[in-house]
Amino acid sequence: MEKYNGWTNRETWLVNLWFGDDNPSVESIKEFIEEEVEKLSGFLKDFIDMHLVDWEELEDAWENELIDEDED
Repeated sequence: MEKYNGWTNRETWLVNLWFGDDNPSVESIKEFIEEEVEKLSGFLKDFIDMHLVDWEELEDAWENELIDEDED
């Protein structure tokens, strides 16, 4: 599979783009996004596939970022 801007796919990259700067927990962001998607209706909801997001990759990246910040 081809990467997207260094991430597994566009969906994972977008979650990082929108939420990665705040040092969030993956679980809290996942819950927030799932709640927001549930509020959508019709065709918009069909465009968002939460199963495509690589939550493990995000968690690893965000944890490594926190470790790097602590070392500075």
